[in-house]
Amino acid sequence: MKSIQFGNTTIAYTLKESTQRKTLSISVGRDGVEVVSPFNTPLTKIEDVLYKKGPWIVEQMSEFKEMYESPRIKAFVSGEKLPYLGRQYRLKVTHSESDAPSLRFEKGQFYAEVPRGTPQEAYRETLKPLYIEWVKRKALLFAKQRTKPFEGKLQKSPKEILIKDQEQRWGSCTPDGKVLLNWRLFLAPASIVDYVIAHELAHLVYMNHFKEYWDLVRMLLPDYENRKEWLRLKGASLDV
Repeated sequence: MKSIQFGNTTIAYTLKESTQRKTLSISVGRDGVEVVSPFNTPLTKIEDVLYKKGPWIVEQMSEFKEMYESPRIKAFVSGEKLPYLGRQYRLKVTHSESDAPSLRFEKGQFYAEVPRGTPQEAYRETLKPLYIEWVKRKALLFAKQRTKPFEGKLQKSPKEILIKDQEQRWGSCTPDGKVLLNWRLFLAPASIVDYVIAHELAHLVYMNHFKEYWDLVRMLLPDYENRKEWLRLKGASLDV
């Protein structure tokens, strides 16, 4: 493990060499920073690139720290509350003769059925996947609705919106115009979802984080900084 000091932050990274690569790549993930360089690239050149990318690396490291700091784990038992768009909805679990578990949302409450004989300690592994799929379905409809005002201001539309189980970030915009959103984002209030959507849609115009990009985000959401700060402080709680 190697490291550089960037301001007050130590950036530790793993270095891999590849005979297949012609350029250096940097990725930030749950396990830290990884650098893949062409074979025999001088360390000084690698560290020069790391310093240039320092602000982005630190931002990504901070985002990961917020996302994975000990969220409260749900057992998916009766009486618990499950989050969606900033609100908490009570869960009721019953047994059924069916071999397949089910989950539905009705009149402000989640109702789940598990096969008779399922032990309570297995409820989480049984019901959590159903809950995630429910969130993803609802999230896609919600995201498509919330993008429309921003599309009107930008005069641009995403090629596609996808709800994913992203480990690296709350959202992203691909070079070909697809917007990917983390399903966990939709556990937050709608105003926070709007911020991430605006953040990613602005990348349809600027694929960077320079001043003109942030000016565009501010045009879309004048109070975006407050929403961004909410996500930084409370993002760790957006999980089950």
